[in-house]
Amino acid sequence: MTNFPKFIYGLAFAFGLPWLLLVIIPALWGQKLAPLPYDQDRDGMTGAYPGGGIYRQGQLVYLREGCNQCHTQVIRPSFEGLTDGWKMGWGSDQTPQPKLVVRPSTARDYMHEPVAPLGIARNGPDLANVGYRIKDDKKLLQKLYAPQSLFPWSVMPAHRHLFKVQKIQGSGAAHALDLPKEFAPEKGYEVVPKPETLELVKYIKSLKKDEPIPGQVPQE
Repeated sequence: MTNFPKFIYGLAFAFGLPWLLLVIIPALWGQKLAPLPYDQDRDGMTGAYPGGGIYRQGQLVYLREGCNQCHTQVIRPSFEGLTDGWKMGWGSDQTPQPKLVVRPSTARDYMHEPVAPLGIARNGPDLANVGYRIKDDKKLLQKLYAPQSLFPWSVMPAHRHLFKVQKIQGSGAAHALDLPKEFAPEKGYEVVPKPETLELVKYIKSLKKDEPIPGQVPQE
């Protein structure tokens, strides 16, 4: 029993030090982050990095639905002299042979987000810059409603509770989904997204976390 106080102190130290170094200090450091200004002469552009905010309501739906359980929003750095060829299509350059290197994510990329949705696992594609890859809102909505209607091999769960089935009025709703027969509702009805689903789509389309960093702007 004489060593009990030492045991308690040792236990507090063993858990307290990592908590201080890995949680408290990084959190305090993150709160002090501020946007970095661009220099017109050096960078060829004005403004600040990072730029605007996010669609907060859409992010709330994203987190509530657990999208971060299967999708990351982090571009990891390349080590050992590896090229970025494996990151084709991960940034703003969507050409078959991208010339622009996709830069790694930084803490400032998440400055305007109350919660940084880094992700738990990468079971699905990384979404850090997915906004560049989305060309059709309805395709994204269709993927949310019935992923297997686009990719039969997809393991993504359907989020049909984000939609409603309603009777077709007139020429139909503007956002009604164009579904294959096996996924479509009965004749005379249509599937339309709920307002929160449209907010989710806005948020996903806004994900472009590859703004150039001041002092590191690629020069053509």
